[in-house]
This record gives sequence, structure tokens and C-alpha cells, in this order.
Amino acid sequence: MLSDGERTVVVGGVEHWVRVAGAASGGVPLVLLHGGPGESAYGVERSVGDELAKVAPVVFYDQRGCGRTARPADPSTYTMNQLVADLEELRTTLGLDRIVPWGVSFGCLLAAEYAVAHRNQVDRLILHAPPIVSPLHPGLWTMRPSAVDPFLTDAERTELRTQLAPLTDPIERTVTAITVLAGSGDVADFFYHDPTNIPPADVNAPAGNSEMAMALVGNERPDLADDLAALDVPTLILAGLWDRQVGFDIPRDLSTRLPHATLEIFPHAAHSIDEEQPLEYVQTIQKFLHP
Repeated sequence: MLSDGERTVVVGGVEHWVRVAGAASGGVPLVLLHGGPGESAYGVERSVGDELAKVAPVVFYDQRGCGRTARPADPSTYTMNQLVADLEELRTTLGLDRIVPWGVSFGCLLAAEYAVAHRNQVDRLILHAPPIVSPLHPGLWTMRPSAVDPFLTDAERTELRTQLAPLTDPIERTVTAITVLAGSGDVADFFYHDPTNIPPADVNAPAGNSEMAMALVGNERPDLADDLAALDVPTLILAGLWDRQVGFDIPRDLSTRLPHATLEIFPHAAHSIDEEQPLEYVQTIQKFLHP
């Protein structure tokens, strides 16, 4: 039986930070799979986590090397296969028969890979801004610089294009684009539809793990969408109309591919739907879990 509260759980040889909320709510637990790669559950946990815990049990955890979880002794374990194995060991350690993987951004890749590997343990699937593309799509990283470009000043735009000119590798081009964006005064316009929705700086928020990020960025399996489409898992896809990080076409097209998918569009949100439309976000998931 689940019980509320924080704890440390050793999975994959690494001490993982875990918090359970809403254990008394009943039903199949949601397991939050945070984004990044290399970020933590901290932001989503605070924006909508406790409200969702009124709807269903929620398990929050930080992936290996992220946030409040310890870093592995061997950084070569920053692989998708290991993250899937960690999640499966976490499930069995907590004594859960089935779970609802709740992926956010990068976490959608983990949720999808877990569903493909462990279909019998997945009750439903929630994908918030899934960067899961078909084998024919040019890819998220190829398109990222063009998404950044409109938000820069003329001088910044010229600088970006100058820096990109000699680069052909999509990851190098993405890193360059994000670096230029990070120094821009208009950076908020990229991440939020309405800049007034930006939460205040939180000194307690964990720092990101760039080592993990660089190990996993660009290593998405190109046929993941095909494998996911072969499953019969009820799936909720959440898409912000103004999402520049993943784009809108990727979740839209994925919803078309999956046989039991529901696409929910949030017209006043970008990538962080949970921060820009939190009430609608929780209500949508509640309806999906309890139709």
C-alpha cells in the first residue's frame, strides 16, 4: 500500500528521491516523469502536483542524477534503457501492479519507451508536449534553431545566423541557438505564451544536470512512434498551441498515429501548460482518468 510522504528508494544502484501524494485518493497511481533531460520533478510538482493528488495517487521522483536524486558513480548509465529499468524497479519496489506514466516533455520519451517495454504494467498514458516524432519527421533538434529565431532582436538574429553558418550537426546548432536565446532579453517569449505567467525565481529549485542532458539529447529512437502506435494503451496528449520547444505539429501528428489517443489543445499556453493553464490541465487529466 502506498503512503504519503518523501522517502529515498534505491533503484538501479542509485538513491532516488521519491514523494507520494494522494495515496488515499484510490485508483491507479500517476508517476510523474519529468523533462529535461536533466531537470527534476520540482516545477510540475508545485504547479499542479498536489491538485492532481486529489484526483489520483501521484508518485513524484527525480530521475538518476537529477534534482534531489543522487548522481550515479558511472555517468555512462545515463541511457534511456537504464531510465526505463529504473522506473520498472521503482514500480516493483513501491508494490504497484500498474501505473499511469505521466510524461512531461523529455519525460514523454521515457513514458513511451516504458509502455513499449512493459505494456502489462501500464494502465493509461499521459503525454504533455511529447517530442516523439515519426521516422520521416526532420526531428526536433533540426527545427529548434528556426523556432528560436523569431524571438530575437535584429542584432541577436544576425549573430545567431552567423554562428550557425558553419555548423551542420543538429545538436551543435541547437546548443548554439539556445545559448543565444539564453542571453536575450526576450527569452521569456520563447518559453511562455504570456510572460505574466512566468513564476517568480525559486532559490530552492534544483539545478539541472547538463552531463545527463548531453548524454541523452539527440538519441531518441526514430521508430519509437511506430512501436507506440502498435499498442492499445489509452493515451492523453496535451499540447500547448504556442509551444515553441516541441512545436504543435509533433503532438498533433502523434495523436493521429495512436489508435486510442485523445488530443487536448490548450490555446493560451506554450510549453509549460501546467503553469499557464493549471486549472484546465488538472480538469483534463481528471476527465481522462475518470470519464
